[in-house]
Amino acid sequence: MASRKARGALYALFATWFGLTVAGQKLYRDQSKPSFWDKLYLIVTDWRFFAPNPGIHDHHLLMRDKLSDGTLTEWREVSHVEERTLLHAVWHPHRRAEKTVFDTSAELLRFIGQRGPNNGNADPTVQLSVPYLTLLAHVATRPHHPDAVQTQFLIAVSGGYDEEDEPTMVFLSEFHAVAPNHERSHQEAGADTAVERRTR
Repeated sequence: MASRKARGALYALFATWFGLTVAGQKLYRDQSKPSFWDKLYLIVTDWRFFAPNPGIHDHHLLMRDKLSDGTLTEWREVSHVEERTLLHAVWHPHRRAEKTVFDTSAELLRFIGQRGPNNGNADPTVQLSVPYLTLLAHVATRPHHPDAVQTQFLIAVSGGYDEEDEPTMVFLSEFHAVAPNHERSHQEAGADTAVERRTR
């Protein structure tokens, strides 16, 4: 008898918890206004995840070099999104790099948006922000043209698999100096040596 009551109480607890979880999934809550649910979410799961503003665009990071004679190379994409396969469901280490570029690009755009849509590079704090410097460091370590003296990166957004949505440029960086070719070769050789030492 006691076990039946305990089982009934347990069922009632889970049913109540489930009911509160369903009722609490209010997709259009006003985050600026306090609500009864704010404290309740400490024990009730919020299953909305990315809602009500899920990501609908892919971010693309591109770069180009300025050569010693002033000419510019063609844009080339740094962040390449691999075509998904079944293997990626269990092993996809490249996803870490994709996610880092995506999150850093989104953070830079958010940083710029907080300072006004028309500021861009006109705001000197943009080039000193963590996301800008992170993307610049990533671009600086990519292979450059042998005669490159400066480099520049670009953030574009697209609809991903939606081919009707044309890619749009959303941010263009300033040009930044790169190391001379012989110094880059020396740095790359040093990096290769370090990798060899780690694999021994």
